[in-house]
Amino acid sequence: MKVKQPPLIRLVDDDPSVCESLAFVLEVAGLQVKGYSSALDFLAWDDREREGGLLLDVRMPEMTGLELQRRLRSEGVDLPIVFLSAHGDIEMALRAVREGAVDFLVKPPRPETLIPALQRACERHREIRRLKREREALDVVWEKLTQGEREAAQLVAKGLTNKEIAGVLDISEEAVKSRRSAMLGKLDVRNAVEVAEFLRERERLDAALLAATSACENLMASFSA
Repeated sequence: MKVKQPPLIRLVDDDPSVCESLAFVLEVAGLQVKGYSSALDFLAWDDREREGGLLLDVRMPEMTGLELQRRLRSEGVDLPIVFLSAHGDIEMALRAVREGAVDFLVKPPRPETLIPALQRACERHREIRRLKREREALDVVWEKLTQGEREAAQLVAKGLTNKEIAGVLDISEEAVKSRRSAMLGKLDVRNAVEVAEFLRERERLDAALLAATSACENLMASFSA
């Protein structure tokens, strides 16, 4: 049985002294930390499967923190980000948070501000991964259905009768009955109510995932650091 690893904070900053001091603070607080001297090093060596968060400097050579954020988003990486900057301003912070950052803190961050922000990032990542697992489990079941069976499922969930479904799909009632029976068996449900519940659960998970990956914290707290 695979042992579940604790969340990992990836610290990306090109200033070795900053990396060292921040890593010390976080490790004293009980967090596991992996340091990278550049965004490119992070991209090359990070374990994307490990839950946790990303503590990211904004201004770095070769690739800035904001550029790395956009790169990760384009690749579908769900790792929550807390930004650090010695040159923080409202416009930059708003852009970072609009792109999905958890928080934006000005250097040097106070531990009582930084640590809760990273804990929120880890909690968000844990929730995102949980939602994805649940959504993928439903997708495995949904993919068993043919296109015709999926169409029937959508109409059954709306409460249409076999005759009404036959008219909508322009097929015989016997064909509808066949699709309906196969669909119920593959979804492991018994009736239209449970079909509707299955489809609503997929929609609920989609909405929850969208909220978890795009939610942002109150920016004003970021500038009180």
